[in-house]
Amino acid sequence: MTAHDPYGVPPHDRPSGDQPGPPAAPGPNPPVPAYGQHAPAPAYGQPAPAYGQHTPAPVYGRPAPAYGQYAPVPPPAYGAPGSWSGWAPRPPVPGGLATATVVLAILVTAVQAIVWLTSFAAAGDFASAAREGTASVDVVTAYDGTSFLLLPFQVAAGVVTCVWLWQSRTFAEAVSPGAHHARSRVWVWLAWFVPVVSLWFPYQVVRDVRAATTARPRPGLGWWWAGWLTFSVASNLAAQLTTLTTAGPAETFMLLPVLETAATVGVVLALVFWVRTVRETTAAQRTYGADGQR
Repeated sequence: MTAHDPYGVPPHDRPSGDQPGPPAAPGPNPPVPAYGQHAPAPAYGQPAPAYGQHTPAPVYGRPAPAYGQYAPVPPPAYGAPGSWSGWAPRPPVPGGLATATVVLAILVTAVQAIVWLTSFAAAGDFASAAREGTASVDVVTAYDGTSFLLLPFQVAAGVVTCVWLWQSRTFAEAVSPGAHHARSRVWVWLAWFVPVVSLWFPYQVVRDVRAATTARPRPGLGWWWAGWLTFSVASNLAAQLTTLTTAGPAETFMLLPVLETAATVGVVLALVFWVRTVRETTAAQRTYGADGQR
């Protein structure tokens, strides 16, 4: 009996047709199709791309992704914007600086109250020295010691206040970019020290920062500035009175308690409305979320 059946039927232990061999090993990634062309059929064992999708072009300098896979998107470089939307988190609320500026303002007011109390006795000492022909600059009293103590507290309060205003201005520009500011940001510092303009520039800076942050600011900010100007002018006049290099009329020194009284009333008035302004601004800052929205 031959191995081949004359009727063309193969033996029962051998199937007819071509026999499949072992699966071929996958080859290298196929080339990327040209624009408008479809990707070639995937190699054996490779997944096909989703319906209607094409294999993306490889990134320059990087190996092509596997067939049907997309190349990973590299992370943005340091300093580059992380999103096309332009969103950025708001700056932090300067709550610690707000507390510090209030505490220092209270200390300045307390020291000024001591200066006012010592001015009554000092006025008599200066008047007695003037009758003897001694200039007030050569007379040392307790008033002089407390006046010198007031200076470092004023400097510390001024620096902390400017830092708080700077960060609050940055916050206001982030959450209200369209808000109007009468002065540029550099005047947060310069406004307090430049002659003449220091009479109204600081008020404008504080007013605009509060208005850009607070939805409905309460009235009374003008009282803060009026009290501060009264304190500054009266203190400067008192300092000039007690640093005369020649002996003047003894009756002139009776003005010293009057000037210090005006300075104390002014600084107390300024303190009340300054604390309210700082607390109001800080409370409004804390109503904004991390995305700069209320």
